[in-house]
Amino acid sequence: MSHAILNAPEATKALQAALRKILKGVARLVLRFGLSYEEFDELAKQAFIEVSEQELALPGRKQTDSRIAVVTGLSRKEVKRLRAVEKDTTEHTTPVQYNRAARVLNGWLRHRDYQDPAGSPLVLPIEGDKPSFTSLVRAHGGDIPVRAVLDELVRIGSVVRQDDGNVRVVHQAYVVAGDIADKLAILGTDVMLLMDTISHNLDSDSEKAYLQLKLSYDNLPQEAIPLLQRISAEDGRILLQQLNRWFADKDRDTNPEAFQGEGRYYAGVGIYFFCRDLDKSSS
Repeated sequence: MSHAILNAPEATKALQAALRKILKGVARLVLRFGLSYEEFDELAKQAFIEVSEQELALPGRKQTDSRIAVVTGLSRKEVKRLRAVEKDTTEHTTPVQYNRAARVLNGWLRHRDYQDPAGSPLVLPIEGDKPSFTSLVRAHGGDIPVRAVLDELVRIGSVVRQDDGNVRVVHQAYVVAGDIADKLAILGTDVMLLMDTISHNLDSDSEKAYLQLKLSYDNLPQEAIPLLQRISAEDGRILLQQLNRWFADKDRDTNPEAFQGEGRYYAGVGIYFFCRDLDKSSS
């Protein structure tokens, strides 16, 4: 799809309608946490500038304040001020422990050395030779301390410590619970990735498009929602566990000898359940 098509009046009108829906969701979140419009506006300007700096620079030329001002519509004075502001690095620091703990749990669920004959995760001693929780963390957790990974998995309710000191998987998924900062960090990452997928598909034909599927019904009774939510969670978890084996098999960190190639890519699949009361919702 060419940029001429993307910039056509009908496309612009459709984009504006889509943004109104997106911004309603953003506004609900912003107002819920008491963030002012001025604070949101400052963040939006910074995002425009960062995208212009990182993705819209002319080949071989440094991105200037004047160029960014032209691209974004902001004044050159505003661009200069915002580029001088020290960036909040929280978005870059979130996911180290989250990703490593999730990777350890995935290794426990995927690797045959840590499964019983039926394919269920073994109950593991904390220390000792393979299989143990320590050997699991060393194989899949990078340089994160064993205790830190264990505390995190216990905290979110995926793992419990038994009376005998061994550890057992009780929920075969990494779902952050309790810490609102962690949840918000994952919100930012996951929504960004979904929007990246949709943006990619705007420019791609059907053969190169990323997976983007959804099913929905708009006249469901309230009584059916708990059942549909449970079935979606169970079947979605089964699908992700199956896909996890394929992704882990190609990942250099978890299987360095089995697959080689060029570049370094971040890829995955996300599944989510949604529900909205149409009698109370305007969008």
